[in-house]
Amino acid sequence: MNKIKEKKILEKFKKGFHKIVKMGWIPSKRFHDTGIGKTFEDFIGVIENNKASVDYEGLIELKSARELSKAMVTVFTKSPNPRGINTKIRETFGYFDKEHKDKKILHTTFSATRFNSSKGKFGFKLETDFEQEKIFVRIKNLKKNVMDNSIEAHYKWDKLKEIVKDKCKYIIFIEAKSKKEKGQEFFKFEKAILLSGLTFNKFLKFLQMGVIKYDFRIGVYRSGEKKGKNHDHGSGFRVHKKDLKKLFKITELD
Repeated sequence: MNKIKEKKILEKFKKGFHKIVKMGWIPSKRFHDTGIGKTFEDFIGVIENNKASVDYEGLIELKSARELSKAMVTVFTKSPNPRGINTKIRETFGYFDKEHKDKKILHTTFSATRFNSSKGKFGFKLETDFEQEKIFVRIKNLKKNVMDNSIEAHYKWDKLKEIVKDKCKYIIFIEAKSKKEKGQEFFKFEKAILLSGLTFNKFLKFLQMGVIKYDFRIGVYRSGEKKGKNHDHGSGFRVHKKDLKKLFKITELD
């Protein structure tokens, strides 16, 4: 996509956003945390998809500013290779859920600078292999102080390059106030923050420095028809909010 087309899409988004701002309080289109994103996407003209493609006009990835209220922000989510490896990692290195005692879960954050400690049993670390052009998830048995090579999980550079280029080129966080009336949630959209300028080389650099971290967030559904079943909340690459300016140029859309 050339720069002229990108500029037109960004301008189109800004006009659409300003129209939504003028609408004032809007009833949520969905319950729970996904309501703000779904509501905004409906009014900005995004057709709901499987999230494999970029949200808006093939250029802009949209995120709720509820994400910005947390200590860490997700850059993107992507399960490692081979297919189904997250399940094997959870079953082998996870720990039992306090409520659903027959289900193993795994919540742990780690980086490329050192092994972390998950419940004092296993350590996780990212490792970049420049010859193979892969990023590996390395696992260490902390009790025995030896590497555990029973499972190999990795990311290929070419796939990560594609994600950074397509889904991280322009990320916009949508900020809104919320209120509830008679059980119905309403949003008043007020601000849009644009993140741009991330390249794969920059991604790789800050990954090796430990600025970009990795999360396994594999838990259990707490309610609904899937209650008690395992749920991958989106394992992937994250960064502390204070470090966003290292990865991105940050602009408030006016």
